[in-house]
Amino acid sequence: MGNLVLKDFVRREFEDLKSNLNKGNIPKVASEYQNHLNYMQNLPLNIAVTGDAGTGKSSFVNAFRGVSDDDKEAAEVGPGKETMEPKAYPHPSFPNIKIWDLPGIGTHKVKAAKYLKNVQFERYDVFIMVISDRFTENDVLLAKEIQRMRKKFYYVCSKIDITINNEMRKKDFNVENTLASMRQYCESRLKEAAKVSSRVFLVSSREVYKYDFPLLQETIAFELPDHKKDILTLSVHIFSEKNLMWKKELMKSYIKKLALISCVCGAMPVPGLSMSCDVAMLIDALRYFCRVFGLDDRSLRFLALQTGKEFEVLRSAIKKTPLANAISANLVFSLLMKSSLWVTVSLVEMVLDIIPLIGSLFGGASSYVVTYHFLNSFLEDVMEDARNVRAKFLQ
Repeated sequence: MGNLVLKDFVRREFEDLKSNLNKGNIPKVASEYQNHLNYMQNLPLNIAVTGDAGTGKSSFVNAFRGVSDDDKEAAEVGPGKETMEPKAYPHPSFPNIKIWDLPGIGTHKVKAAKYLKNVQFERYDVFIMVISDRFTENDVLLAKEIQRMRKKFYYVCSKIDITINNEMRKKDFNVENTLASMRQYCESRLKEAAKVSSRVFLVSSREVYKYDFPLLQETIAFELPDHKKDILTLSVHIFSEKNLMWKKELMKSYIKKLALISCVCGAMPVPGLSMSCDVAMLIDALRYFCRVFGLDDRSLRFLALQTGKEFEVLRSAIKKTPLANAISANLVFSLLMKSSLWVTVSLVEMVLDIIPLIGSLFGGASSYVVTYHFLNSFLEDVMEDARNVRAKFLQ
């Protein structure tokens, strides 16, 4: 049944390829597909983070990027490290996503309206205000101005792990009751002081897999405009099955586009072009898959530090795929040679290459089938390993 579906799908796409071959504009088609992928991977997403000094803003910026506070790419944290000017910190695996560490309004002896002008408020897609368990006058001023300008804003109470640790000393401690009470307090203070009714997310930058951190990222992604929500979804760590399935759907769409580009390369009547196009493209694609699903050295080390697990323990959960930095041309060839589909198609393609028109048509279709099949198979392996890693750090 699966083969019939694949054949039908390829047949429909192959009709489009034949039409473009007849028009003689294959390079244009290839360029359009590649430009679309490049555009989506480079589409900027700017997230601004503000808050008073001492609220844990810079640590939150690092945690949102999946970076530890002591990494060389991290925003500076600690006493005397107060943010005085807006500074962008690119996501290490998705540099088109920039998290901006903004100076807290309390560091500027100006009104909220002027503060927003100074930090170029209009450049950001999303605003996050990091607050402590005390809602200050500066928080009120900024919240009111944000509401007036109708910008998308999220309120985060950080250092919730410290609050939980302090409350644990009480005899009647209950974590769910403590969280509910904390959330109710923050939201009521927000409503009372700034006349703003909004959810307050309780997060810990030291334990991003706990509390509301995953929900915050999912909520922001869901509420972004359609052309940008996918960008954030692909960059976040996998803390739920729902997040894993969102990534899968986006990657399946990505695979189709890559298969079409491969199809176009394979249709070009230039000896060796299909092979060189496919291998280079597959190397980039496999590395991209691993980064999207957190199967890279940096992501695993960040999760190890956050969860208290050993890096090697998390690494041992990955059974079917290599880490992103281990993917090379030799590895891709090795994986392809294990695919009977690729071997069969390659042998036939070599014969048909001597017949220009038939060879071109077959080359396009065969490149599409091989790329589509190969990447979908790799995607299933990546998802299985990502599930195993999540199960391991949640143990």
